[in-house]
Amino acid sequence: MGTMKKIRTIGMVAFKKSPRLDSTLSRIQRWASRSGMAVLFHPLLKGRVRDSGRAARSEAAFLAASDAFLSLGGDGTFLSMVHMCRFGKKPVAGVNLGGLGFLTGIGEEDLEDGLDRIAAGRFAITRRMVLDIQVRRRGRTIRHCHALNDIFINRSGRPRLLSIGAWYGRDFITTFQGDGVIVATPSGSTAYSLAAGGPIMEPTVDAFLLAPICPHSLTERPMVLPSGRPIRLRVNPGDNDAIMSADGLETVRLSGNDEIIVSRSSKRAAIMQVSPLTCFDLLRRKLDWGRNYKQRDAGPDAA
Repeated sequence: MGTMKKIRTIGMVAFKKSPRLDSTLSRIQRWASRSGMAVLFHPLLKGRVRDSGRAARSEAAFLAASDAFLSLGGDGTFLSMVHMCRFGKKPVAGVNLGGLGFLTGIGEEDLEDGLDRIAAGRFAITRRMVLDIQVRRRGRTIRHCHALNDIFINRSGRPRLLSIGAWYGRDFITTFQGDGVIVATPSGSTAYSLAAGGPIMEPTVDAFLLAPICPHSLTERPMVLPSGRPIRLRVNPGDNDAIMSADGLETVRLSGNDEIIVSRSSKRAAIMQVSPLTCFDLLRRKLDWGRNYKQRDAGPDAA
């Protein structure tokens, strides 16, 4: 958990045009006028805010002048913002204008309350684990990137099985045969991995999640592995139509025998926790757990 810092300028970013976004931008501008907090919009939003002077002249100026960032959209927008600031020390929060939105902790209905909390310094900063990914071909690194949520190797062409060998450190695990493989962080355990049948991990757990996608063998199951050793994946020599994607933002077309080495990065993503809800509160709310059951009715101290 990081220390709380006074935020003087909040940088706002959004990518998709929609009436919901226009309404949100108007609410943010009204709040800024009322609160006196400096709000700076990404250059892409110039022309969509009433006062064009509030939009930064460039992305570099936007990143430099903001003390914290607020993404307006879904988890994809949030991930793009984290990548944009290169997993730096400035914290990122998100307003959920998308679907489930596990990373975007501020609900659309709680926008002004969330902004008030940021202005008053009533938030916490957590440092989330980040993946370091190297794609190697014939002994040479052809791509080096990072991911907050996950990387996946998947088919890009014909509907056929992929064969991907997997090692944990020097220990051989197995050769997965199926649609592909996911390596996720705890933050990413509620993303693609969850759809592939993987477990949900508490966000501060220091571990990898290795999950096969639609495996040919029903006995191949997701695994949780300590992050002290890298995971190494090797594409079968005959598979030349696979792709690797990091957070759905950086994509590499793979060839047979390519290796993907996934390690725990020294970088940590700074996530601003504005809502008082815990990760378990969010899970109950987002996944509709225990709708007819209240924890207080039969808690651990109940007789």
